[in-house]
Amino acid sequence: MAAKDIKELLTRKLAENNQRHAEATQETELDIGRQYQKIAITDIVPNPYQPRQTFNEADIAELASSINELGLLQPISVRKKDNKYQLIAGERRLKAYQSLGRTHIESLVISMEDAEMALLGLAENLQREDLSDFEIAQALRHIETVFSSKTKLAEAVGINREDMYRYYAFEAFPESFLSLLSKKPQLIGRSAAADIKRFLSTVTDEDMPIVEQGLVSAWTLLLSEHLTQNKIVDYLKNQLSTPKSQAIENKTKIKQGRRVVGSWQQTTNDVVIKLKAKYLSDEQKLQLQDFLTTMFKQE
Repeated sequence: MAAKDIKELLTRKLAENNQRHAEATQETELDIGRQYQKIAITDIVPNPYQPRQTFNEADIAELASSINELGLLQPISVRKKDNKYQLIAGERRLKAYQSLGRTHIESLVISMEDAEMALLGLAENLQREDLSDFEIAQALRHIETVFSSKTKLAEAVGINREDMYRYYAFEAFPESFLSLLSKKPQLIGRSAAADIKRFLSTVTDEDMPIVEQGLVSAWTLLLSEHLTQNKIVDYLKNQLSTPKSQAIENKTKIKQGRRVVGSWQQTTNDVVIKLKAKYLSDEQKLQLQDFLTTMFKQE
């Protein structure tokens, strides 16, 4: 399911939920005016399930200009929480009001459960058209704590369990690779992530450093468009099959004058130094042993 499809599904579900809450409130509270209040901005706290941490300042400024000219066309939604009001929807409108120096904002006070708040936070985050599968995965992880299981979360969002676990596949990536991916998350989708996760599950602890280095190299190739995301696993398999031969090619001779007395070889996991014993005196051997002992001596 694409980000656009999830966005449309969540928007529809939340519209239905909001309508249901409004109708239920009106049935028990005939005084409709009590539902709409002007609330002090200082009494409003953020939605704890809103994954987006940054907002486009230019968009906020443009919205503030529109509000200043036309007024607030749609109130924000909040729920009462202790002595404060917790924002449900309308964070951009609230920020625009704050930028205008307003002290109070028109608000619709409704009742809403944590799970619905979490879904709304995800839905608002999906307003970005370029939202990647990696960002959706982060949003799902952010809100999953309010659901009893991933299955319940999948049902609430409206996607099947198989697709849900594709989103969660990103969590199997090494931290070094996740750091790179967070800068350009659109380069790898959930299907490619699932393939990479399956491959990583077969890698031994001994080979993992080679694979992690391979992922970093693959990222460079992705950026330069010399590799596509669906070929990353093949690239990693190739990396695992060649390190020994590469190490031999990278062997450096150690010479004494024109005479070869040994070699230096660096692989992904080891640095191997070989010296021909016949070219070392007993004193040189002791000096070498003392040098290495001192280098790695524990403090």
